[in-house]
Amino acid sequence: MGLKKVYSGLFVFTMCFGLASCDNKPKDIDLYYAYSTENCLKDWDYLKKQGEDEFETEFILEQNEPFLNRDYTLRYNLMQGENDGMQLIVRPHYYVNNFDFVLPTLKNENGDEIASSNLSVAAVWYQEVTYSLETEAMAGFYPDALIPLANYKWRRMNHIEKDMNQSFYINVKSTYDMKPGLYKGTGQLVLDGEKIDIPFEVKLYDVKMSETAHWKSSYLIWYEEIVNGERENTDNDLYLEYYNFIVNHRMSPDGFPDFMEDNPKTFADYYYQIVAKNPRISSYRLPMFSTNYNISRLENYLQALIDKNLEVRRAGDTCNFFDKLYFYVDDEPPAANYDLLRMHDKEFYELKKKLMTQLVDYPDLQDSFFHIENLVTLHFNELLVPTEERGGIQTWCPQYQHFNTPEQRANYKARQNSTDRACGENVWWYGCMDPASPYPSNHLDAKLILGRTLSWMQFDYGIEGNIYWNVCYYSKQGVNTKTGRDVWSDPMTWINCAGDGALVYPGIDYGIKGPIPTLRLESIQACSEDYEYLYYIQEKVNEYNSLHATNLDAIELLQKYFERLFINVTPYTDTIEFEKVRTEVLGVCEKLNQNLSEGIALLQK
Repeated sequence: MGLKKVYSGLFVFTMCFGLASCDNKPKDIDLYYAYSTENCLKDWDYLKKQGEDEFETEFILEQNEPFLNRDYTLRYNLMQGENDGMQLIVRPHYYVNNFDFVLPTLKNENGDEIASSNLSVAAVWYQEVTYSLETEAMAGFYPDALIPLANYKWRRMNHIEKDMNQSFYINVKSTYDMKPGLYKGTGQLVLDGEKIDIPFEVKLYDVKMSETAHWKSSYLIWYEEIVNGERENTDNDLYLEYYNFIVNHRMSPDGFPDFMEDNPKTFADYYYQIVAKNPRISSYRLPMFSTNYNISRLENYLQALIDKNLEVRRAGDTCNFFDKLYFYVDDEPPAANYDLLRMHDKEFYELKKKLMTQLVDYPDLQDSFFHIENLVTLHFNELLVPTEERGGIQTWCPQYQHFNTPEQRANYKARQNSTDRACGENVWWYGCMDPASPYPSNHLDAKLILGRTLSWMQFDYGIEGNIYWNVCYYSKQGVNTKTGRDVWSDPMTWINCAGDGALVYPGIDYGIKGPIPTLRLESIQACSEDYEYLYYIQEKVNEYNSLHATNLDAIELLQKYFERLFINVTPYTDTIEFEKVRTEVLGVCEKLNQNLSEGIALLQK
């Protein structure tokens, strides 16, 4: 489908901002903040009253009015050990030949500091989108790549066209030893040598972000694609840069580069060194694919992991290799492949029963080994329920839209509670080209808030993991064709889907050894950190129940927040309300940390 000239009224409701006056701001620029949940187009005037031509409606005008009062103070709310990002939008009414930004040192009333080195600034790169499957999108230039400002300047690209928006993405990274409190400081935006003071306020809450990632995820890295973007820069070190980059964003890559997985024993050594004890990696795919799978190969890799885990246990290391592993060889299988799917599951199930006898001296290892999940990207089908006699789907992984009714969700909950087979059943979910809005997605021209709400839904519905098919698809897929593309000018990874499978850009073009993040990637990291808020509350509710012999349900207590963010699997798109909910939940986490009973009382209000 083509793209409309104007967003629907609901989109403008969430995207239009205003401008409050500030004494030192020049009169010939517009300047205001945007949340990390908002993707503001380069070529759209967000301060103009909408509804002024025949393509726009009175509904748009009415929804626009309440949001014409934003200033350009950058306000952050975060836990100790957390990241938070804000955008500064600059729209000059003249051509800016060069720009710069000076990050501040922030101080609280006690003189404690957040050094400027804990802040980073990136210039946003915009991609033009002219065709899309998003129903609430318009043609225009969308913000995407977040290029470190120093590298942007190195390319001499730090200029702004007249009456066009330029966004600066400014991130604050707190550490665990920083003192809670309200920190303030003043940065400086520099336009053609003229300095403009930008106020910063950072509220650091008295509660720590978990070092352990409790949100299971699988973000696939197609390492063979990296060369299509990085060209002559590609080597094994670069592959590892991509791997570590994704881990550092609180996302779990599906696996190592091939050179680390080719040999079972070598793979087991790498797994121990890099994955098994890394709290940020929540899950890891056994190195089996439809193209290389056979039962003997699978047994060799599992045996190597068993041998290595027994070796380190006998040496006194309590590490568990198996609580992060999953098996995934059947991807979106058609009905014609159901017998093959059943065979894979039956083989895997029987192999686990055979090999687990070696772990009898370590019950926790034996239990984790037997419960290694077998993930299949398919929605529920009664024909594929696994039994002892016949294989099937042990871990259901449908797309997001298959959880959109209470009846659908109850169906998957029943599978999680099933006792049909000893290893039980699990439920993950995923998105790719489908679904599009109003459901969550990470499409370039979808509202950022849609994907940001994903972890809140996932926690509410008890979905155990999220899968994403690729982070670095630097090619272009057509109907039975695959060609190269210029990733900086062509966002269409698929025929009608912008940015799907491409969450990073190649660093080589900006003198960087490794990938360049996108606004969407940063949103996914924030999404995973939001999940930790909810997990922390659940742990504190469980602690309270244990101390007081009560039976409070964290999910029920959190419903008042969930109801403000989404209905079924359709997120509300009011970004201001989302930020209110997030900071309220942060306040609950802080109170639970300071005084458990008072925190529970606050949660019950």
